[in-house]
Amino acid sequence: MSPILNSLLDLPILIVVWAFALAFGGGPLLLRFLNYKPVARCAVVQAVSHVVAIGCWLTFGTAAINAFERGLIALSTSILVVACLFAVVAGGSFLIARWCPDEQQGNRTGH
Repeated sequence: MSPILNSLLDLPILIVVWAFALAFGGGPLLLRFLNYKPVARCAVVQAVSHVVAIGCWLTFGTAAINAFERGLIALSTSILVVACLFAVVAGGSFLIARWCPDEQQGNRTGH
């Protein structure tokens, strides 16, 4: 890995970001499992995708902002990177919702 990339991705920040992603993305599923409620396959897929999406978004978004602050990229490039990350995360959420339509419908009606 290049020294510039190492300086953009600090290890303590990465640990905190991925711990936050794990708690935020996997916490609700873990609470449901610990309360002895059934956990569906799609719920596990959604939780894993949320953890990965949040972690990647925060990791690469932070790296893009750090690169801008150090003068490696322009402000418009930094904004474009964060916007593209947001679009990928949103698109992934819609794909998973289309993959599990029955469970999504059951959650909306309160069943």
